[in-house]
Amino acid sequence: MMVFQVRLPRRRAAAMAAAVVMVAAAAAVLAGCFNGKEKPLTLADDPARVSYLQELGWQVESTPVETLDLQLPQELAETWGEYAAMQTAQGMPFADYAGQPVRRYTYRVTNYPGMEKGVQANLYLCGDVLIGGDIVATGKGGFQHGLEYPGV
Repeated sequence: MMVFQVRLPRRRAAAMAAAVVMVAAAAAVLAGCFNGKEKPLTLADDPARVSYLQELGWQVESTPVETLDLQLPQELAETWGEYAAMQTAQGMPFADYAGQPVRRYTYRVTNYPGMEKGVQANLYLCGDVLIGGDIVATGKGGFQHGLEYPGV
């Protein structure tokens, strides 16, 4: 039987122990960031946002018709409650971003079944992270629903 003896100065042992603790803490923090959820979807530019909408079945114009910066309230229930519930139902983390600055990108939809015009797709992003979205038609017979393509 062979026995190895390692002499490790106290400073080096303390540094190694601290490094192990830091790595374990970082892993725990990163694991907690997603709380069992999927990795956030990042859409950094117009081509990425348009591509995402196309993957869902939507045909949209390549540039937004409007870009709007807004600040979500700390409490969404009063003004954004129903919208936040719709986002939760479609798996979007909108409610997690209460109190945060967000940007809404609005694209003109060109292939909504039975409607030639007047339909738009909204994507809400916090930084480059997609937090919510909807399809909306304004005016007479208007509607709003999640991003899922009708009939899918």
